[in-house]
Amino acid sequence: MKKFLIAIMLFAMGGCCNSSEQTLSAVEAPIRVVGRTAELADGSIQFDWSGVYIDIRFKGTYLAIELSDTKCNYYNLVVDGVAQEKFKSEGEHTTVVLFDDASAKGEHHIRIQKATEAEQGRTTIHSLSVVGKFLPTDGLALPRHIEFYGDSLTCGYGTESLSGSDPFLAETENCCYTYAALTAEHFGADYNLISHSGRGLVRNYGDEKPVSEFKTTMSSRAFRTFDEDENSAWDFQHSPYRPDAIVITLGTNDFSTQPHPEKEVYVEGYRTLIAKLREAWGEEIPVLCVVHSPHAVECVGQMVAEIEKCEMADISGDVYNRTTDLGASEHPNRHGQAKMAAIVIDRFAQLTGWEAAE
Repeated sequence: MKKFLIAIMLFAMGGCCNSSEQTLSAVEAPIRVVGRTAELADGSIQFDWSGVYIDIRFKGTYLAIELSDTKCNYYNLVVDGVAQEKFKSEGEHTTVVLFDDASAKGEHHIRIQKATEAEQGRTTIHSLSVVGKFLPTDGLALPRHIEFYGDSLTCGYGTESLSGSDPFLAETENCCYTYAALTAEHFGADYNLISHSGRGLVRNYGDEKPVSEFKTTMSSRAFRTFDEDENSAWDFQHSPYRPDAIVITLGTNDFSTQPHPEKEVYVEGYRTLIAKLREAWGEEIPVLCVVHSPHAVECVGQMVAEIEKCEMADISGDVYNRTTDLGASEHPNRHGQAKMAAIVIDRFAQLTGWEAAE
């Protein structure tokens, strides 16, 4: 029987002692990283956005990763196409065994993905160790890429919860069950998430003012390498990925509590964000605006009608039920997210002309 995640230990306690073990820094290892990250001088890689994923290919019997987290994050693990139990990382220089099977000496493909958002901490990948040899990941990139900008709906807040009365827990937040991940999967696209729970386009959840301080909103965070570092500007010109389409799901928090922003202010903020993203990614990039708040449907509908290659997906109505489709804090769980995805996929296909992946 294959054994995955059989050990999580502090590096000081030691790891696999096999004499044929090879250890490479995260920068040296031939891994594929999808999302916004930064390479450090010591050979490590850092990121905090949810949804960042890493592909690793190797031939051998053992694979481990050394990582640090400033708080406590959860990670999805897929081994040879089969989803495994999530693992947790907190503290510094933890070694996590991703694969250990002495009888499986063939080629393997491992994917890990940050399931939780930046408020749960920043991740550092220090090194990877293999018994066997690393294999190239050059051929793993998918032909399309979608970048999603959003809030808790895009982060996957409560997707693994089964009750709307549950409180938020990091262990029930999982971006892989969101409409975003499902949409990307449907079209056979790579994707990355630029999202933060409770943040809005011009106003954050619960703010006493109708317009929040700009640097705290997604209109500012959208241009960062690290969600939680306002000084970490993303280098769009030298980005390792370039999206073929953009999806924006912002407005739920803007109109969640009183005082609401003036709709003219909200729409102007939306127009500005789209213009800046097109300046960064290309003027021709299609943009789908997903609306969850009924307060924003009319004004966003009018806005997209005036912008080329821009459409709206309305998920403000009774898209999912308010019992079995709700997770923590009355957010849509994985079942509700799947129903949202059906609408987003349909509108996205109309906007882009993309066909479903085979």
